[in-house]
Amino acid sequence: MTTRNSNQIQSICRKLLNNEYSPVALQLSSIDEFQRFYSTFVNLTKNIPNVAFVNLETIVKAQFSDISPQHFDILTDKPLSEKDFSFAEKKTWYGANSNLQGFGQFLVSEIRENWQKIAPIFLLSFLLLALANSDTLYDIVATLLIQSGTVFLSVFLIFTVSQSHILHRDKSLFQSGILQKYYSDDRNVILMGILTIALTFFSQMLIENISNFTSSTNIDWVIIFGRLLKGLSASLVISLLFNTFFIVANYYLDRTRDVLERDLASELLHEDYQRFSKTT
Repeated sequence: MTTRNSNQIQSICRKLLNNEYSPVALQLSSIDEFQRFYSTFVNLTKNIPNVAFVNLETIVKAQFSDISPQHFDILTDKPLSEKDFSFAEKKTWYGANSNLQGFGQFLVSEIRENWQKIAPIFLLSFLLLALANSDTLYDIVATLLIQSGTVFLSVFLIFTVSQSHILHRDKSLFQSGILQKYYSDDRNVILMGILTIALTFFSQMLIENISNFTSSTNIDWVIIFGRLLKGLSASLVISLLFNTFFIVANYYLDRTRDVLERDLASELLHEDYQRFSKTT
């Protein structure tokens, strides 16, 4: 996208001041270009404009609310936050005001939070699988993991669709940035479910290769190392799947309750107000 020069920006600003605007949003390639529009308006009007921002993660929509209804779409390669627009002295910010967690950050933070629950599952599964050292058992475990992960993804997608139908009506959730956090967490959990299924395939292929290799050797330490490696591989996938379940149990049930109780609380407060207003 070509960046506008100073003359083009000044021409657009003068048209907007004359109430000449387009119903189509102006596409801007960077924050710097928007800042040049901001500075131009300051110079032309000798006033600080009021700017409204709506954060859509990869796009920030903006409007000089006391000048024109013209929309500006600020396109970015990375998520932006309110701090990135510190040059705007009078601004109203809607949506998430800080960068949302990426999948890597989300995965690390959730493992840190749930490690006390995951550790016993990992140790127990590792010991049982390493001691049994049964290819049949590993096949059963892989099948169960794939089935569990697939069912989880299906149910979770139905859950997110049903929740979205309720959430998109709540403007306050969007304005505060909570709705974007919900969608970001939904995406991360779905990616975690897909990762678990993918790792199950890779784990099973690794176990098959280790079994074929160890069956053709008589070296004791190689056989023992192969047994431990197979147990470790399967146990990691099992732990990751249970970590995904714990995330849903800890967070999404609370989210469902929050969404439902929010409306109920508003109704109760309104009823209480009406009850007292009738007595006055």
